[in-house]
Amino acid sequence: MYKIKFDDLIINSNNRKVLKKKTILFFYGLGCCSNDFNFLIRSINKKFQILIPELPGHHRKTNSRNSNLNSYTKKIFLFIKKKKLRKIIFFAHSVGGIIPILLAKRFLKKKIFKNFINYEGNLTHYDTSTITKKTVSYSKEIFNEKYNNLISICSSSKEVGLRKWSESLKKTSPDSFYNISKDAVSYSNSGDLMRFYKSFFNKRIYLYGEKSNFFFSEFLFGSIRYKIYDCGHFSFYENSYEFRKIFNKSINERNLND
Repeated sequence: MYKIKFDDLIINSNNRKVLKKKTILFFYGLGCCSNDFNFLIRSINKKFQILIPELPGHHRKTNSRNSNLNSYTKKIFLFIKKKKLRKIIFFAHSVGGIIPILLAKRFLKKKIFKNFINYEGNLTHYDTSTITKKTVSYSKEIFNEKYNNLISICSSSKEVGLRKWSESLKKTSPDSFYNISKDAVSYSNSGDLMRFYKSFFNKRIYLYGEKSNFFFSEFLFGSIRYKIYDCGHFSFYENSYEFRKIFNKSINERNLND
């Protein structure tokens, strides 16, 4: 694995530098970090370049200034433009699912990038019904006081996904966690995400965990669908083998490579 820097972005990759080849631009969810996916980077087919940018204030609490999704998306756009990336497959999980949609809506128009693999990424208000909506029900000051309690609850959970998530939460700035949660709730409640997801990306794959408690029927319209068996929202923590199998199946889907 290699760390690539661009401005104040830190990007985890399978290459020493950014190449002009088929690229998987991977956006993880709130409270995770790029190192959670080192197992994926090590095993990915060499015909692909994988780039996993750190979210603001994630992974050792770096890059926490301007920790909102709009500023972050602008930086990603500048990175794409500077590196002249063209053959892109977006892969996004949870809150990370908002970023490809913002890119397509605000910066990339809808002519350039069509491919989106969405693993339970935010699309409607249903996707904020757990942690993000609860987070912003507090003031930032009160949430910062409660953040260590969130880590403790997750670390002592019976669910392996939450226990492993707690390790990355320890490396995440509570300010950034709060700011991104606030953006996620706002965008998800707007009704725009689903509309732009359907209109901007005509090559879509939707992934979901068999054990996830999400409302799916509306989300799945018009997408190829893959179920990740015996897993929930954090399959990459719960069963990395099953996650990697579905990930590889998705990125090699003929629909994305026509």
